[in-house]
Amino acid sequence: MHHGDLAEVTILFFTDTGLIRLEDKEIILSRQSKLCLTYMCEHEGNIVSKESLHDACWKKHGAVVSDNTVRQTLFRIRKSLASLDVEGEILETLGYMGYRLKPGCITLVSDSQNYSLPERHDSVNQNQETSAISVSDTSKSAVKKKPANIKLRVLTLLLCCLFFIAGLLIRGQQLIHPLRYGESLQLNGHTILFSQYVENDKHESATRVNYWLNKMQVSITPQSKIYINADRGNAINFFVCNGEIELATTFCQTFAVIGRNHP
Repeated sequence: MHHGDLAEVTILFFTDTGLIRLEDKEIILSRQSKLCLTYMCEHEGNIVSKESLHDACWKKHGAVVSDNTVRQTLFRIRKSLASLDVEGEILETLGYMGYRLKPGCITLVSDSQNYSLPERHDSVNQNQETSAISVSDTSKSAVKKKPANIKLRVLTLLLCCLFFIAGLLIRGQQLIHPLRYGESLQLNGHTILFSQYVENDKHESATRVNYWLNKMQVSITPQSKIYINADRGNAINFFVCNGEIELATTFCQTFAVIGRNHP
């Protein structure tokens, strides 16, 4: 059911809780929407630019946002007002000029705890009834909803973190593979060891490594050991260490070669 003309409509806006109410309909605004609507109410009837909104509702509070964020916040405010079933547009968009809140449509209430609704006429019985209904209970119930929403957000954040950590662990297990060196081979006086990921012929792999070490003029001593980590297709990866790889004092060079550019 839509309410009457805007001139006959008075929406209550409780600035301490962010609650907006029209008769039996109400909605709670987010903190940012509450700040913006409060600023628009303080300047009702006047054109408010995006820049002044940005400065008053974001920059003043230590935040810098884009024009799109300002537009989205105003859109959410307009959507919240529309949910009260008011005919006509209360918050107008005036192109590049900015926005204008129609005067006399929203009444600001700074203290919801001590506010009582005014008397009103019953249109059906034509009898005057004093409705000294305090909205403090409504405001309190609205405030009570916030902890539940906060708990839900915290729980959602924790679940997201758990899924993220689990994803990292699974991804790590897929990417990290232990190297175990078994069979060894002697070539040109050097010891060459092969991991379980060497799929090509081991003698051919050793010959290929020796070719690249000579081509790149890598310095090798009699104590040096060569560890071939992987040899699949045309890609080969190996270490050249100055001793046993298990020792903490051992220094290793890493080589990765793609292609078979050797005799």
